[in-house]
Amino acid sequence: MSKAIVLTQYSAPGAAMPASAGVAAGARRVCYRGLQSAYACASIDYTDELAWLEAGDATSALPAGVARYLCVETEDSGPYEGSHGVLMIVAFQVPQERSADVERWYREEHGPMLLRAPGWLRMRRYRLHAGAGGTLWTHLALHELRDGAVLDSQERALARSTAWRAQLERESWFAQAGRFVYEVMPC
Repeated sequence: MSKAIVLTQYSAPGAAMPASAGVAAGARRVCYRGLQSAYACASIDYTDELAWLEAGDATSALPAGVARYLCVETEDSGPYEGSHGVLMIVAFQVPQERSADVERWYREEHGPMLLRAPGWLRMRRYRLHAGAGGTLWTHLALHELRDGAVLDSQERALARSTAWRAQLERESWFAQAGRFVYEVMPC
């Protein structure tokens, strides 16, 4: 059974987040307010059932300023006690021929280095299953943080300064990554 998410991002004035009533049976929704933009927000529906993603066309007829991504989990650093206050999403359009290398970099170096930072609570990574309304990212990493201060940690600085990362940064697709920072809000 594959774990899956529906990530919906709202990035335009007037793009409204739907009520929790739209959550599929068995899914859990978490809502976020953007820290980088006054009108950005997002919701993530978490589920263990990929089937409900495929049952309807959740990516059609999206209004302007709304992007939706149906994704399948590829890695989870594991649960933690408590709750997160901030979510950072890093999204890439990885060329197919570079996918295995990026997966290895995240799994063997980058992810473990980030998780050493106090307050870096969890990292989950996903591959795109379907998407619409925005850049069609192929790989997403969801980083659950206690608060935004951990983004300034020494551990994060070290994770962003390795030779392996520097090699990836020279590739155009890496430089075009999407980075989004949100704080948790009630749904």
